Amino acid sequence: MSIQDDEPRRQPDGALTGVRVIDCTHVIAGAYCSMLLADLGADVIKIEPLDGEGGREAEVGPFRAFDFINRNKRAIAVDLQRAEGVALVRSLAAGADIFVENFRPGAFDRLGLGYDALRSLNPRLIYCSISGFGHSGPYRDRGGFDLVAQAMGGIMSLTGEKDAARPVAAGVPFCDFSAGTFGALGALAALNRRYVTGLGQKVEATLLESGMAHAVWEAGIYTTTGAISGPVGSAHRLAAPYEAFATADGFIVVGVATQKIWTKFCIALDARHLETDPRFATELGRLEHRDALKVLIEAVLAQNTSRHWLDRLLGDGVPAGPINDIAQAVEDPHIVARGLIVDVDGERYTRAPIGLSDTPVALRRGAARVGEHTREVLREAGLDDDRIAALERSGVVSSRGDS
Repeated sequence: MSIQDDEPRRQPDGALTGVRVIDCTHVIAGAYCSMLLADLGADVIKIEPLDGEGGREAEVGPFRAFDFINRNKRAIAVDLQRAEGVALVRSLAAGADIFVENFRPGAFDRLGLGYDALRSLNPRLIYCSISGFGHSGPYRDRGGFDLVAQAMGGIMSLTGEKDAARPVAAGVPFCDFSAGTFGALGALAALNRRYVTGLGQKVEATLLESGMAHAVWEAGIYTTTGAISGPVGSAHRLAAPYEAFATADGFIVVGVATQKIWTKFCIALDARHLETDPRFATELGRLEHRDALKVLIEAVLAQNTSRHWLDRLLGDGVPAGPINDIAQAVEDPHIVARGLIVDVDGERYTRAPIGLSDTPVALRRGAARVGEHTREVLREAGLDDDRIAALERSGVVSSRGDS
């Protein structure tokens, strides 16, 4: 059944209600892509090995990394090393709208689950492939890891304090999540195009390119001037003062991006001597003398607490904020009021940060158990209970946890 059929699938209304996604992913990037589609209302069916995806093993006490990027999905367990298992997935793909995989290029072609093979079954299928380096180029066959993509894409050369002894990666798997997001964006663009042509297409997203896509300024500086950017800590590359500053009891961040805000900043700090200093009279001057300016600002901020200065700055319309740890961020009253953290079956998840007025994103279920929906999905595909039982006995599928 496709998105344009007369009888959409039964599920809570969302922007993608009626869209079916086959999720043959593992670990982070691909799973995050299909999770975003699920949060938007798509019916995502996750295909796992009989003993579950390896990512299920990443646990720290009660925390399971798998759960937080695999919510909102139904799960079936299929042995893709068996021809019968591949045939089942092909039959599911024949009636699907989007197929997502993030294995090494060529792996699914050898299984008979590559783009060309599935397109011949379902010309309307959008095939989203996420990998480390893409399906062409000299690095095609390399495995993709976030840390490697951050390093090779220049991200680590831009991260950390200036003149730091060691390179620093972003504190989250930045390239993984970016690739998943761009994969979902590409799939939705292809879905929209299908309304015009009636045909699907192949979508690619890579960890390397997705990470580099965020370095638009740094790449632009190099391609236009030849200059190679380096790390500047928390500072902004094109504005000052725009970074973290020490106060009497901690740190705050301040963003002065215009001349008007610069005046407000000096008034809030009762530091008009900074405004009249000729070194800091213009935006370019403040950039050129960033280090000297920071010393003078912190001399003022050292006279009082972070809370005092935030009240002054925010009261005068200067962009500023505290540096929260993750607990403070999760419990921040604004985050709570916006409903970013959602409770599902006693577990709290971070919802997709997309606001839709008529079809809001929704978390309908937590992560499924291995094979929890095998029988349910196969019944929907037209298999009777005797056939499903035979597949279970032969070890082609598993329905543990499924009634």
